[in-house]
Amino acid sequence: MLLYANGDSHTAPWSYIDIIGEEFAFEFVNQAQHACSNASIIRRTREYIEHTVPDLVIIGWSTWEREEWEYEKQYYNVNSSGHDQLPDKLQERYKHWVIKQTQKTLNQKSKYWHTEIYKLHQILEQESIPHVFFNCMYNFFNAGYHYPWNNCYIGPYENDLSYYHWLKAQGATADELYHYKTDGHRMWAKRVINYIKENKIL
Repeated sequence: MLLYANGDSHTAPWSYIDIIGEEFAFEFVNQAQHACSNASIIRRTREYIEHTVPDLVIIGWSTWEREEWEYEKQYYNVNSSGHDQLPDKLQERYKHWVIKQTQKTLNQKSKYWHTEIYKLHQILEQESIPHVFFNCMYNFFNAGYHYPWNNCYIGPYENDLSYYHWLKAQGATADELYHYKTDGHRMWAKRVINYIKENKIL
C-alpha cells in the first residue's frame, strides 16, 4: 500500500504524513517542498501518477499568490515573501511581480486555483485514486461556485477548517514562520485519519 503526499512546507518531512502512513501501514512518498506553489504541486502530482498509482493521495494546498516559473528547463517557485536562488535574469521580473500582488489579484488567483485543483480532483476520481485535499492557510474566497468534491476536500470554503487556522484554534504550538511543531502535526494527523475513516475514503 502506497501513500503519496504533496504540498508546501506544512507538509514537507517530517510532518503529519509520517503519522498517517504509520496508522494505515502504508509506505509513503512525500514530495512536498518548502515555499512550493500550487502549480508545482499539480504538475509534480500529475507526473507521479502517470507512472505510479498510489492507494491514497494527500495534498495540503499552498497560498494562492504563489507561482511557478520555468526558465532554461528549470522550475522556480516564487512567492510574495521571497524566493530561493532565482536566476539573475528573473530578478527584475520578480520585483514587478511582487508589486502587482493585491487583494484583487489574490481573489482572481483564488478562483483560478479553485478550478485547477478541481481538475486534479476529477483526474484522481477518474483513475479511482482515493484522495484527501485541504487548504493550509486560506479557503477559496469569492470562488463564486462550490464544486462537488465528494468528501475528498476538508473544508474548502471554510477558513476555520484550514490546517493553520484549525490548529491555531486547538492551541497547537507554532513558530514565527507559522509552522506547527510536533503537537500540531499529531493533532492534524489524527484529524485526517478520522476524516478518512468517517468518510470511507479507503
